[in-house]
Amino acid sequence: MANPNTSDPHATTETVSGMAVSLVFWSCLLLAASLFASVALATKLAESLRLRDLYAVNQIELVAMERQNEQLEQVVRAIQDDPDFATELTRIEFDAVRPDEEIIPVTASLKLESRGVATPHVQPVQPFAWYRPWIALLADNGLLRAKLLGAAALLVVISFTWLQPASAERFERQAKPVVTAWQALRNRYVRSL
Repeated sequence: MANPNTSDPHATTETVSGMAVSLVFWSCLLLAASLFASVALATKLAESLRLRDLYAVNQIELVAMERQNEQLEQVVRAIQDDPDFATELTRIEFDAVRPDEEIIPVTASLKLESRGVATPHVQPVQPFAWYRPWIALLADNGLLRAKLLGAAALLVVISFTWLQPASAERFERQAKPVVTAWQALRNRYVRSL
């Protein structure tokens, strides 16, 4: 059927089946590209997530070490500036007791430590990402990766083999007798108003 708005007499409007075939063609290609991209990028994304976690842990440890360094610098300044502090620290370090002092036994948690206490190792708290297990599965499972690549290749082959404009014309030719038979039955048994 010719398009009345064009000057070319051979130009035709696209049929519904042609649009459907075109839509399915591009959908298959988009799905194939998505499958290929997920397989190709899974290992890189998994490594990126691992490095991001490592960076976060290192940042936390760096902050803890900086705090410990500040505490030790305060102790060094106190030892240099305050002779009473240095004397008391030495007494605690060597468990020295003055003759006029009475020692009261206490539990280990209440004892005064002269050395800096090690800072606890803290893991960063990150929100759970829904995509982490899927990326790990794609990055580690070779069989799944091969199947997804095979499915992508099959979709591309199907798209370029059966979903071309010629396929739409072939579909219309095959569907036309069915529509004509249906119209004949409808015309025979249904009265037109």
